[in-house]
Amino acid sequence: MSFLNDLYLTYEACKSDSQLLPIAHLTQNAQLEVVLDEEGKFSRASLVDKEDAVTVIPVTEDSGSRSGKAIFPHPLCDKLEYIAGDYGDFVPGSKGDKFEIYIAQLGAWVQSDYSLPQIRCVYGYLRERRLMEDLREAGFFTFENGRIKAEKQQGVALENWFVRFAVEVPGEPESRLYCDGQVFDSYIKYYLSSQDSRELCYVSGEAVPCSEKHPAKIRNTADKAKLISANDASGVLTFKGRFRESTQVASVGYEISQKAHSALRWLIARQGLKIGEQVFVVWSIENPHMPSPFSDLDWEEEEEVFTDAAYSDWVRQAIWGSAQAPQDSDTVMVMGVEAATTGRLSIPFYQKYGAKQFIQNVARWKTETCWLNQSKKVQAYVPWSPSLVEIVKLVAGEKNAKLNKCVRERLIPCIVEGRKLPYDIVLSALGQAVNPLHFKEHWEWCRAVTITCALLRKWQIERGDGREEYSMGLNAESEDRSYIFGQLLATAEMLERRALSMGSGSNKEGIRNTAAEKYFVRFQRYPVETWTTIRNQLHPYVMKLKNAGKLYYVNKLDELTCRLDLTRRDKLEPTFLQGYSSQLVEYRSSYKKQEDGKPEE
Repeated sequence: MSFLNDLYLTYEACKSDSQLLPIAHLTQNAQLEVVLDEEGKFSRASLVDKEDAVTVIPVTEDSGSRSGKAIFPHPLCDKLEYIAGDYGDFVPGSKGDKFEIYIAQLGAWVQSDYSLPQIRCVYGYLRERRLMEDLREAGFFTFENGRIKAEKQQGVALENWFVRFAVEVPGEPESRLYCDGQVFDSYIKYYLSSQDSRELCYVSGEAVPCSEKHPAKIRNTADKAKLISANDASGVLTFKGRFRESTQVASVGYEISQKAHSALRWLIARQGLKIGEQVFVVWSIENPHMPSPFSDLDWEEEEEVFTDAAYSDWVRQAIWGSAQAPQDSDTVMVMGVEAATTGRLSIPFYQKYGAKQFIQNVARWKTETCWLNQSKKVQAYVPWSPSLVEIVKLVAGEKNAKLNKCVRERLIPCIVEGRKLPYDIVLSALGQAVNPLHFKEHWEWCRAVTITCALLRKWQIERGDGREEYSMGLNAESEDRSYIFGQLLATAEMLERRALSMGSGSNKEGIRNTAAEKYFVRFQRYPVETWTTIRNQLHPYVMKLKNAGKLYYVNKLDELTCRLDLTRRDKLEPTFLQGYSSQLVEYRSSYKKQEDGKPEE
């Protein structure tokens, strides 16, 4: 139950936020708004725009989780068939028991010590049983053979039209009851006062009114899955066989349950990372508005920064904020939820970490899985760490949901706990990145290369066996055979692309694959033989280049070739991809700085 306590404390710390729902309230999409005057007379009605449809409504424990044919009316706003006493006069075959239960429930609120004039206006008007007649006179319905035609609003059938109220009282600044804090407070006080029975709350350890039906709509307004539920009478999934009653398993105070679920709903809506059926949210009670470490963190500096220290400091500020450093007592919660069944919401991942250690782990991950990537914002190559979603997409694809889930669950501890990156994940990414013809768009392959280089860099740093670790920038002094072959391949590609860009029409740069890209897979396996093939195909492109560019690229090819032992026939190590990527970044960055389009010599 620790997660409920953490969510409850989060609610208490952030309850001043207007987006955080008050207890005993949910949201519902409304289709119709009815406006009454101060005497409770019908004034007008209007259809609700879809953009303004989300409405905060008071609910009971039963109505907040109603489904199927169960008759549990909401206390104030509800469907037409609940609130219109004359609904059966216009829609033959409908039953009037829904209205009777609704009006009796609303009457109990009106007669309590917590009633308000606005609520009494709504109650007095609805008791007259003429809502449908007033709507008809206002022109909302068309008839066919004496019956209302099947009309829909926002794809919702007439019987499911949801109605909200406004009462225009002189001197009152807010007429919309669904936006009036007085109405919220009135209902909360009334509803809490009506709860008499008390049981031990497993979260607070106190005897308080407890919930039997906990809120749904956690991930979105249409979500039926619940975190806590004990309504399976068959005994297959719940407490039967070991306990007599569900309360013997666990009982949670009503107020704590409402606030905890409301906080989780609010956190997911604000900063949750939704991946299929799974949702991950990261927050701290001291700093609840933390961005997810599993998402992209956009580098927005105007200057290129290549040092790990600068990028690491920026990551820390991006996650925690630059206002103050986390204290020793601060904690960070990481929670993942997914639908086990249509009505059950499971928590496959929940951990609490010291904020300092958490920020340190995430900053280390973001810094070590970092590679230079072209930023559209600053028009330059800047440090970039791939998000969890992009890594999983590259490694596991998009079609196999189970494989995606498995890879995610293995990567999350690497990010938040500092565990080592599994090498099989690196190899899977490498297998995709060395096959450019597998990708539909050229930019998709470029992104795959960047992600794989970032993962390789992380693995090299963690390996710690004394071998060379490659920085984000080009290591021109590297003696690694595979790295130099990667530089050679990048030079061949850049040469051909520069020659193609000098043409016109269909020969513009980026229209077709270069020889380097066509032979990419084979080059890794048989570098010497494949390089001979590629070099022979470069001759017409060398001749097409201008004198300065021709001299630069030919000299570069000769320089790199002289540093290689071409008698070796073994395949290349994964580091060839880093040499290839770093050399391309160097060429493109240098080319952009030259007005005449020639690389720096």
